[in-house]
Amino acid sequence: MAGGDWQPYVDAAKRKVDQAMADGDWQPYIDAAKRKERSEFSLFDWQKYGFGNQRAQEFERLAAAGDEPKDVIPRVHAKDLSIEEFWEKYEIPGLPCLIQGIPEVEGWLAHERWTADKLCQRFANVPFKVGKDDDGSPIKLRLDQFAEYMKGQADDSPLYVFDSKFGGSRESRQQLLQEYKVPSYFPDDYMALSGEDGRPPYRWVAIGPRRSGTVMHQDPLTTSAWNTCLQGRKRWVLIRPEIPRHVAKAKFVMNKEDDDEAVNVFLDLLPRIRAQGVQTIEFVQYPGETIFLPGGWWHCVLNVDDTVAVTQNYAGRNNFASIWRAARTERPCWAKRWIAAMEQKMPQVAIIARRLNEVDAFDMAALLRKNKERFSRRKQRREERACRRARFKAGDNFDEERWRKAFQENVSSSEDSSSTVSTSTAPSSSDSDSSA
Repeated sequence: MAGGDWQPYVDAAKRKVDQAMADGDWQPYIDAAKRKERSEFSLFDWQKYGFGNQRAQEFERLAAAGDEPKDVIPRVHAKDLSIEEFWEKYEIPGLPCLIQGIPEVEGWLAHERWTADKLCQRFANVPFKVGKDDDGSPIKLRLDQFAEYMKGQADDSPLYVFDSKFGGSRESRQQLLQEYKVPSYFPDDYMALSGEDGRPPYRWVAIGPRRSGTVMHQDPLTTSAWNTCLQGRKRWVLIRPEIPRHVAKAKFVMNKEDDDEAVNVFLDLLPRIRAQGVQTIEFVQYPGETIFLPGGWWHCVLNVDDTVAVTQNYAGRNNFASIWRAARTERPCWAKRWIAAMEQKMPQVAIIARRLNEVDAFDMAALLRKNKERFSRRKQRREERACRRARFKAGDNFDEERWRKAFQENVSSSEDSSSTVSTSTAPSSSDSDSSA
């Protein structure tokens, strides 16, 4: 690659993959997505624990297990639960529950239309997100490719459609958003006051093959969530919010060879932490059931069947205080815009936010200054790293002045979105399965 001329190699590889797909071979796209999703893995490593073959019986026993004991989590039908009762019994005290029958009672078209087969046929040529690469960029597959993968995959923890954009086309997004509605139990969406631009991800459509799922986590910014399962069954485990991170994530019982994917959690890690006295709540979510997950609860979710679900995180009248306290610290730039929007559209909510700042002696201006300085240092380090890579590739042909000018122009064009990046090291909400 003399003179840094690597583009012909990239173009040749792309032509090879495109030709394979034209010949009806979808496997190269799946392999490419896997390499990006877990760059530390070889393709063989995706089955190294044997949950889809040698240890398949263990998974099947878990999948066949019922929801015992029956009262492990409250289950109530939407016909028998008013909004006020839900708030009083579950949302305000922060207790999870399962609500049955919402899609049917509230007339969702998704109740009949959303199965994995139907969605993959309707949106066959539309790319949906199945993961993120090492740089945080989305990894996408067309649903016809993903459908072929689902048919015979034996991966321990398969690729999983989990898309906050509802597909890569305006048409798919509009159609899917019209086919379900936010359940009447969750009427508030205070984050919407800031507009969609720069808002943290908050809603997802999920198509999960058997054994797929999400790792043990808490949802970002202490948001609460609802998750409606439309096809298949999901197995959940919850751990109370006050349990320390290293305990909830089983770090204290993990061996060097262990992974923390959902299937590993349920088959290997949960028995160990229970043996150490950690209390968990485990149950099965069935089609047509909606789980309410209060903010702060640890949770891990495993798809024991091929599943389809829709989920949203939210901030409302009963959980606003904790979310505002988290947002002003973890997303200070966005929080500044959020409170400005509150003052224009819902001043009574802005008053609450200001009072919380006063009670906590919280200085937003100081944090914004500190965050701006940190962002500037990070941007400078990123520029220097990129410059070194560009100089190495171009060799003697490198024009540093021209390169830096182009780099700055590119950074300036995306600076607004970059400034909303969370200052915390917690996983983004796009990783959450309250969420799955």
